[in-house]
Amino acid sequence: MKSTNITREEMWAKQHLSIHDIDYAVWERDKSMLHKMARVSRNCTFVVDVYKNKYVYASPHFANLLGYDEDKIATLEKQGDYLESRFHPDDFDQLVDLQIKLGQFIYNLPVEQRNDYCNIYSFRVRNAKQQYVRVTNRLQVLEQGRAGKAWLILGNMSISPDQKDSRQVACTVLNLKSGELFSPTLLFSPTIHLTERETEILHLIQKGLLSKEIAHKLQISIHTVNIHRQNLLHKLEAQNSIEAINKGIGLGILK
Repeated sequence: MKSTNITREEMWAKQHLSIHDIDYAVWERDKSMLHKMARVSRNCTFVVDVYKNKYVYASPHFANLLGYDEDKIATLEKQGDYLESRFHPDDFDQLVDLQIKLGQFIYNLPVEQRNDYCNIYSFRVRNAKQQYVRVTNRLQVLEQGRAGKAWLILGNMSISPDQKDSRQVACTVLNLKSGELFSPTLLFSPTIHLTERETEILHLIQKGLLSKEIAHKLQISIHTVNIHRQNLLHKLEAQNSIEAINKGIGLGILK
């Protein structure tokens, strides 16, 4: 469920970039540099043009490492959201939601601080063997317009060394000037107060125990366990136990 009604494209449009703010000769130089870097780096690099609201570059390693169509990668600017077509659909929804929240955070900062951040995501992408693998994706401003507005966004995607089995998109924000790290999940999540018993039951649900087993372990009735479970779903705004567990991990209640 989205936490806001604004779209990612509407968030990008808040930059109010105009053609007079940018110089595409700069992008041609950057693109030449990226082609050279692709010869030595095996990472999957891409660039988003905020003014055009589209992807304008992707390195050939997307085809080698993640099974993307080589011709479509070479002509990415004409392919729309092709890069996102291999993202896990559940992770994609979470990514969009996080990007919108982070955009709202950034646009509330003074103009001179808005381009100081690198967003680091971990999520699942389908590879050449049609299996989902976890990748790490770093996003930061590559070029600014003349007024200091973010124009070109650089993404650097690589296979994550941690292939944990998780349905949760992880995100860390790095301040490139101060080195400060923070979790946007904790920054933007409303304060949720679980009772000691609710927290205990959430941990047992994560371990895979059924209501009957939880009741036996805690020496309470199944009816009481089910009431606590309903309260958990309500407080965590979850539709089921899996969502409740993922919310608990995201909030730091569970590990």
